[in-house]
Amino acid sequence: MLAIRIHTERGESYDRPTLGTLSGLVGRIGADGDHFVIAERITDPDAYYVQVWHDAGDDYQLEYRDGSAERHFQAFLPTAAEVVAVMARWARQEKGWDAGPAWERLDFPPHQPPPTAPSLDPERHTP
Repeated sequence: MLAIRIHTERGESYDRPTLGTLSGLVGRIGADGDHFVIAERITDPDAYYVQVWHDAGDDYQLEYRDGSAERHFQAFLPTAAEVVAVMARWARQEKGWDAGPAWERLDFPPHQPPPTAPSLDPERHTP
């Protein structure tokens, strides 16, 4: 079991899910009403989380926040399996968990806190 809480766009919530549950949830996203999965640390959900957004046919937009808005990053991955592997390493707090994807820092306006759902790139997605 992973020491995280998962939320989905469908309104589902899972505490301490198995890797199989995480894999199933990420693998199914991409349809209307089911685009994202958010995983947060149970101990500090507002400061540490990883989330993924997916539209069928597009890459997976994976993001993580590492304690503050200045430490919010995104990467794009082609498969659900790659996303699940990164999310699982993050959940286990493995050293070097973030190696592999080409992470880019996201900037947020100073008056606006970062979102707790995917911070969609308006050029790639519409609300």
